[in-house]
Amino acid sequence: AGFGFLIGILVLIAIPFFGLSTPFGVAIATLGFQLMIGRAKPWLPKTIRKRQLSMEMLDRVLGILTKRTKWLSRSTRRRAEFMIRPRLIGFGVLLLSLALALPLPIPGSNLVFLIPLFVYAVGLLERDGVWIILGHLATLVDVALLIVFGATVVAVLGRIWNWIF
Repeated sequence: AGFGFLIGILVLIAIPFFGLSTPFGVAIATLGFQLMIGRAKPWLPKTIRKRQLSMEMLDRVLGILTKRTKWLSRSTRRRAEFMIRPRLIGFGVLLLSLALALPLPIPGSNLVFLIPLFVYAVGLLERDGVWIILGHLATLVDVALLIVFGATVVAVLGRIWNWIF
């Protein structure tokens, strides 16, 4: 549950910050790597582990989240737990977060990677294998999109190169 919570929090923080996807991507990638190598609990730097949060702030955040996530509690439950394979989820999280870390100049492009990361986080938190399957499918779609867009960029750059020289 610790991994799901941390990934979820980082994803929710990263959504409104265009241009800051690289540090959030790297932070989430470290969590994905830890999941992939089989760590039971996430490792955090000592300065973060020692930091205390005030109850006022936690109450405020909980109030905001409660209002905005009612639909989420109705759509998740413990099911298909055999699909929860931490190493495979870690690999998917690592792939998505490394793609998130790419400084793409397209506003909102980080949502393509943040949404599957959020789906994985919910699946881990709720032990919901159906959400994990959705996360895997969304990761496959993102990888396919990266391949197609990457090939398109290479083709366009090749044409520009041939036109100039």
